[in-house]
Amino acid sequence: MKKLFLIFFVFLILRADVVNDSNINVLDALNIEDSFLLNPTLQKQYKEYAYRKKRYFLNILENGYDILPIIRKRIQKSNIPPELIAVAMAESYFMLDAKSDKRARGLWQFMPKTAKRFGLRIDSYVDERLDPIKSTQAAIDYLKYLHDYFGKWYLAILAYNAGEARVVEAVVRAKVDKLCNIEGEKCQNDPDIKKYRKIIREYQQKGSRAYLPLYKLYKKLSHIHITLDDLLRYQPGLKRQYLPKETRKYIIKILAMSFLFNNDEFLKYSNSYILNSGVTPSFDKVTVPGGTSLFYVARLLHMSYKELREHNLHLKNSFTPPYKYYIYIPYKKIAYFKKHFNYKKRYIYTYKVKKGDSLLKIAKKFGISIRILRDYNRFGRYLRVGQKIVVPLNSRFIKYKVRNGDSLAGIARRFGISYKKIMRLNDMKSTVIRVGQILKIPQRY
Repeated sequence: MKKLFLIFFVFLILRADVVNDSNINVLDALNIEDSFLLNPTLQKQYKEYAYRKKRYFLNILENGYDILPIIRKRIQKSNIPPELIAVAMAESYFMLDAKSDKRARGLWQFMPKTAKRFGLRIDSYVDERLDPIKSTQAAIDYLKYLHDYFGKWYLAILAYNAGEARVVEAVVRAKVDKLCNIEGEKCQNDPDIKKYRKIIREYQQKGSRAYLPLYKLYKKLSHIHITLDDLLRYQPGLKRQYLPKETRKYIIKILAMSFLFNNDEFLKYSNSYILNSGVTPSFDKVTVPGGTSLFYVARLLHMSYKELREHNLHLKNSFTPPYKYYIYIPYKKIAYFKKHFNYKKRYIYTYKVKKGDSLLKIAKKFGISIRILRDYNRFGRYLRVGQKIVVPLNSRFIKYKVRNGDSLAGIARRFGISYKKIMRLNDMKSTVIRVGQILKIPQRY
């Protein structure tokens, strides 16, 4: 016994950079046994981030410089383990517009169905999976739900990646196998074990149609204790392991990231300013009327459209939906915005229907869909010449096709701007124009 203890003590010394109080606290917070620190795959991943891929890990933290304070604050208020920040790190590397081949989007990589289930709006105008604040709250709600479902945070994390049913199956299989190991040779003839394995097979064959018996078995076997090591253990000869390969890598990555993220000495040595990231939020929410143009707001706040757009990736267009909605603007510009923004204006273009116009033609002209035109206007059965249509613009310029009888001065008067501005914008050396020529016309607000 003493010899075993001595061997274990030497092993701890050799792995002192992994086995420490900080990392044990991370495991405890996620309901994982302390012995999991000795998992060789976890140790390898941790060392890669800490030494070989240190710059890679720090780049992830730098991506989240603006968003980390928001996540921290929301998680703190929600009374869930702060280690769950690593879920966002592993899902998106803190890239707000991250997307996967499976249609997952945003900071927390929500699939459309799950996103809507937890209150995120996805329609022709917005995709709130790309809203860092709303999606963070939705992720917290989802993780809380998964924790209530499974009772352990590490199982909630596994289910966040693989889905509830896949984790239930994994737990049931691991517990049945453990029962079988306890019974030894008796296992082969045990009627209960045979029944349990039949339930598992039927679920694997029929999916959701056979989930209820599997879930009942999951509840029935709740007295059998298994560990994360049990669920990650590789079973030779089996095509379907307890958990998918991606999920096994996922939990290891999250734990390795959590260890480093909670290691103040590592962060101080590597890049001290990360620890002070986002003491105060860099942007805040303001409510605006439907059809508010981001080009107008950027111009009002004396900032670039690109910078404003980066704070509003949840908007699919350069304008807000036809209903009252919100945008994010720099925190330091809030007071100025409230003082100078005119809430009664919609900041959209009014187009007068001409002979030969159709909804399709008008939509193409302004680079938007017919549906958007319909949402912003109440159309009768037909368009009328002279009818005025509200057009939200996706560009700060309008494309105008020169027609027979047009002159540059006439076009300028029609759009209420100087003909010299049209010349500058289109690199024109003279006022001569030709029929069919496409001119860019500056949008007015």
